Amino acid sequence: MSMTSIEPARRAVPASEGEREQMEAAFRAALEQLPPNTGFPHSVRELARPLFEVGWISGVRTGNTGPALADVPLPPHTFATALSSLSAAMDAETGPSVGQLVSYHGSHERAHGRYWVTGVACELDSRGRESVLYRLSEYRNGAFVTALTGVHTWSVTALPQHWQR
Repeated sequence: MSMTSIEPARRAVPASEGEREQMEAAFRAALEQLPPNTGFPHSVRELARPLFEVGWISGVRTGNTGPALADVPLPPHTFATALSSLSAAMDAETGPSVGQLVSYHGSHERAHGRYWVTGVACELDSRGRESVLYRLSEYRNGAFVTALTGVHTWSVTALPQHWQR
């Protein structure tokens, strides 16, 4: 055997139909443990599904799934915490929305500060990738005044406040 070989001792085998069926049932059971007012979007659940599948099938193959759902259920907050992390990650990916307060920390150093998002535009760059640009405004004398336009996602950090009149 070569010291540089990293070949696994066994050949990888995809999930069987039975393993997938067990995982689906376990995933549904885990979702049912969540409090009724959790309200995670479908997209977050679909992000959680492959992670759950990997964990579940790994458990099946090592013989460690039985106690997970038989008489020893996970506390509801365990699964809710995992989905919350995914939900937060999705929100971070999508960026701030119109009417949200952001902190600007881009290349215009004199303009660093807090602004309201008053516009979001999606454009294609030269490579055909989508680019999101923001219009940032200050609220003065009862009106929004544009301060910065064409601001990239990486130049702002979304803050938890949203515009309320």
